[in-house]
Amino acid sequence: MGTNVFVHDDAVEIDFTGWSRVWALKGRVELAMSDIVDARVAPRAELVESLGWRLGGTAFPGKVISGRYSTKGREGVRQLWDTYTDPELLLIETRLDRPWRVVLQHPDRDFLAWVISERIHR
Repeated sequence: MGTNVFVHDDAVEIDFTGWSRVWALKGRVELAMSDIVDARVAPRAELVESLGWRLGGTAFPGKVISGRYSTKGREGVRQLWDTYTDPELLLIETRLDRPWRVVLQHPDRDFLAWVISERIHR
């Protein structure tokens, strides 16, 4: 697992490394701070409910959800996931349709959610 998250004043950069890059079929994502509406830690069970079809990536039930997914009940809206088995995940919601949500497993998820929230609520 390897996802690096860099929080700047005007953007959040997400770099997928190692197996995360392979599973997600993605190398890097940059989100403008002006496009982010929320960042928080949320239970996996709550977030999985919104997942639709896998559009590119990997899913091993109970082990890995990684890549691009559609969103149930929201046509054309996409999510980007890179998660393994943690019960709590970092959720970054945007005002974009692609990606509407970025869901990550990260050891510093509480800190990252706080830092991003501080920057979007100024």
